[in-house]
Amino acid sequence: MLILSAIFIVFNIVIVLLGDIEYIRLARVLSTLAVALYFFIVIGHYSKWLYIIYVLQLLSSIGFYYYDFTYGKSLFLTSSILTYSVIIFWVVKNVQWDLIKRYEYVTYLFIYLIHIGFHFYNVQNFEERIDSNLEYVLILLTGIIGMTTCLLVGFSNATRSTFNSAYLMYATFAFVFADFAAMVAYYYELFPLRFYFIERGSYLFGLYILTRFCYIETNEDAINNYVD
Repeated sequence: MLILSAIFIVFNIVIVLLGDIEYIRLARVLSTLAVALYFFIVIGHYSKWLYIIYVLQLLSSIGFYYYDFTYGKSLFLTSSILTYSVIIFWVVKNVQWDLIKRYEYVTYLFIYLIHIGFHFYNVQNFEERIDSNLEYVLILLTGIIGMTTCLLVGFSNATRSTFNSAYLMYATFAFVFADFAAMVAYYYELFPLRFYFIERGSYLFGLYILTRFCYIETNEDAINNYVD
């Protein structure tokens, strides 16, 4: 996995240095496809939700490549929303709510609402670049559900602190940050190559950590079945 990751890192750095945004977007599609095939063929997992997440990430990457078109935006944003929704559905049952202190609820709710407000403020700043009401709603939902997912995987890891929960938390944070960097690069046009470079790094990190998570869980499940 480390060798494959090193190859992907070098490949994506070369693509970013070429400075062609179309190539940068294509690199995400190829990287996601390669990792998804590696997961399907070599690693696998006992949970069907992981297969759904990889398929959604592939669809998200295709939508990212065609983001200049309406269907591309809808595919990218919808796939991201569904990915975060699947993770929420998967981890929320693992949160031991009684272990979270009242002051922690208040503190994190305050931080969460501040970030939601900041997200609305950001979207309003590039509202003139949004083509339709549907796109506007999808962007808002992507940010809201993404931050909600980060909060819940954080709670899950805090109340069930294991290497596996930490891996899933890091992967989620990486995917959310990558989507944020990609939208900043596109809508703000603020140093787009730099933000696409950040997006590439965050997204590759998320893919690696998610695949590592699947590898560990699959091996643990195989060992448990062997012992039983």
